[in-house]
Amino acid sequence: FFKYFSLQMIAVLSLAAAAYYLRGLSFDYSFTWNSIYLFPLTFIFGVQVPVILHNAVHYNISIKTLNEVIGELCGFFVLFGMGPFRISHSLHHAYPDDPIKDPHPPMGKGFGYFLATTQVNTIKVISNVYFDKFGRNKETYSIMLAQMCCYYVGLIGRVFIWYTVLGPSNFVNFYLPAYMVNLVVFAHINFATHQPDGAEGFHVVNLDNNLYYKILNVVSSGAYYHKNHHDYPKRYNPMIPQKVS
Repeated sequence: FFKYFSLQMIAVLSLAAAAYYLRGLSFDYSFTWNSIYLFPLTFIFGVQVPVILHNAVHYNISIKTLNEVIGELCGFFVLFGMGPFRISHSLHHAYPDDPIKDPHPPMGKGFGYFLATTQVNTIKVISNVYFDKFGRNKETYSIMLAQMCCYYVGLIGRVFIWYTVLGPSNFVNFYLPAYMVNLVVFAHINFATHQPDGAEGFHVVNLDNNLYYKILNVVSSGAYYHKNHHDYPKRYNPMIPQKVS
């Protein structure tokens, strides 16, 4: 991660400088009703970009060499890049609902608490994996501190690029709603599809039992079919039955 975050930080800061040079920095925001009328498209964008990122992590895009490129482009939208999501998602598949090793176990929390703590818990779990492997000492803590600094500088740089390139109006009216859709919808997917099994544990389920789930499964390429995804992670859309050859 240190090499990944530091190289991305350099690239992002270079792009941020270029964006500032070409576009300047404006604070001239104006609200337009078009942003309300176009919100369905904003919603679809906020859902589909993370879906593509998720499938790129699983190498489910048919042209295999494009998975890394497309994944990183989508990672630019979610701000943290493809690498951290790949690690956290791999841990989620390996240890679903484990209170220590799963980056986002519901564990009976309310959705608001789950939404607010998911990123912090993900960083904590990944950090613990690193420390378990390499030990807790001055060197490993220094490496962790350095890579987290690079991570957050890169994250802020990405926000700056989006703001500069889109301008304040499009940033507030389009990017921020799309980003919030991404946060809330995918937190709810991970929250709602891991349910108590009645024996002090949790199990993964598919959800398609109301209008919201039916619509979101169409928009999100079957994301609420989470049990199917855990069982068949190589399906781009887990809602679609696997073809029998």
